[in-house]
Amino acid sequence: MTDLKKKNKLDLEFNKCCQFFNTTIIVLVTIFIGFLLVILTEQIKLGKNIPFIFIVSIFFITLIFSVYYLIKFHNRMKEIINKIDKLKV
Repeated sequence: MTDLKKKNKLDLEFNKCCQFFNTTIIVLVTIFIGFLLVILTEQIKLGKNIPFIFIVSIFFITLIFSVYYLIKFHNRMKEIINKIDKLKV
C-alpha cells in the first residue's frame, strides 16, 4: 500500500476518533446539565432516598465511562498523528 493511501486511511480514522471524542464531551456536558437541573429545580430532594441515589449512580457511571473514552480517543489520535508524521508524503 502506498504512503498516500495509508495517509488517507489514517486521516479517516483520525476523523472518526475526533467525532467520538467530541460526542463523548457533548454527552458528558448534557448529563452534567441535566443533573444540575434536577438538583436546582428540586425534583429530587437531596438526601437518602432511592431516586437521588439512582440519579447520582447513573451520573458517576456515565462520568467514568466518558473519561475513559476521552482518554482512549485522545491517545489513539496521538498515535495516528505520529504514524502520519512517519509517512513520506
